[in-house]
This record gives sequence, C-alpha cells and structure tokens, in this order.
Amino acid sequence: ALLSGSCESVRAVLDTGLARLLPPLLEGPNAATRGEACGAVASLAAGAPSRIEWLMGTPLVSLVVQRLTVDEFGVKRQALGVVANVLQAFQADPRPSTAGWAASLVYEHGAVAPLVALLDVHDADVLRVALHASGGVLAAGEQLARGSRGGVCSNPFTLPFAEAFGVEKLEELQQHPNPAVGRRAAALLDRYFGGVGDAMDASEDAAAADGCAFTGGGEGREPRAVYVF
Repeated sequence: ALLSGSCESVRAVLDTGLARLLPPLLEGPNAATRGEACGAVASLAAGAPSRIEWLMGTPLVSLVVQRLTVDEFGVKRQALGVVANVLQAFQADPRPSTAGWAASLVYEHGAVAPLVALLDVHDADVLRVALHASGGVLAAGEQLARGSRGGVCSNPFTLPFAEAFGVEKLEELQQHPNPAVGRRAAALLDRYFGGVGDAMDASEDAAAADGCAFTGGGEGREPRAVYVF
C-alpha cells in the first residue's frame, strides 16, 4: 500500500532500502514471491513521473521484463502491469522525456516481443492491458518520429512490433468475440500499419481499458489509468 501512496510515503519506503530487496525476490525460486515483487514494481510505475524516472534508472525494469519473457503466466500477468503503467504514463503526458521511457523498454530491455506474445492469451483482462500497452509502444514511436530532426522519420517501433508478429496477432484479434478487443486491434492496425480507419484517441483508449483502477497522476496532472491485477 505504501508503494502506491504519496510521494512522501514512497520516498520513505525507498529510503529504507526496500528497493534493494526486490531484485533477489524477482529472481527467487518461488513464483508467488516473484509475482508479488512484480506487483510492488508495478505500484512504483503507477506513480508520478519523478518516481518512474527513478525506476527506469534501476535494474528492476530489466528484471521485470525477464519475468514477462520467461515465467509462469501468473507472474507474467503482474510483470505486464509494470510495462503497461510505464507506457500509460507516457500516454497521459506525451512528450520526448516520457517517450524515452518507451524507447528504453524497447531497445534496452527488449519488452516488445514478450508484450506481443500476450496478445494471444485467453485471459480477457491480460489481453486488454496488453493491447493498451502495445498502443503505448506504437504511440511513443510516433512521438519520437515527430520529434526527430525535420520530423519526417518513420515510427521506429513498428518494425520490432512487426518482427514479433504483432501485426498478424492484431489481424487475428479483429475477429475476437469481445467487440471492444476487435475494435482496439483494428484501430491499432489502421493507425500504425497503413489502414484507413479511425483509431481511438487517448481518452477513448483509457476508457476502453478494463481491469484498471484510477489514481492521481501526480505532480498536478490529471488522473490516469493504472493497471493492477
């Protein structure tokens, strides 16, 4: 609870050295403990931009992406919350510095392939969050392309997404029995992979994401979706 509280309470927890205890828990032999540790990191990633900036400079993100890549499904579910919260922070406040967090997830930590791998799961909550996080990756790439010299570069994240078979999975999801899932998949294809349909805007995207709680965005910003399982 402290990790999802005020900046002061989080700073107190970090100052006690709790963050130093998380890496061995993330790599430990007990799946339940690994999942709880991922959940603690997800709470950190649900906070103010200054807290996420601190998090992105620690080994915790890399360890969480490892859990997202190779672990039991229940642990992957919790690890997804970390990635989704970091990307949602960008979507709530899209600017070069927050887009840089997505670039770190893509290039430094290799988060795209394990994220895309969750686009064919049968857990509806996980699928919706994975779709939203995928949209966050692609939107951050679009932001970085606009901010490049001359603003004419292509989206740098569409290629790793496509190489992870993300386009094929989105095409399959258009036929998903849940209409919201199908619409979201079609919107991502239309916006980022040459379609002509109308993509959801940020407010529709957040409203469409089930399985999330809404908390203060911190530092004077509007509340944003925070992913918890």
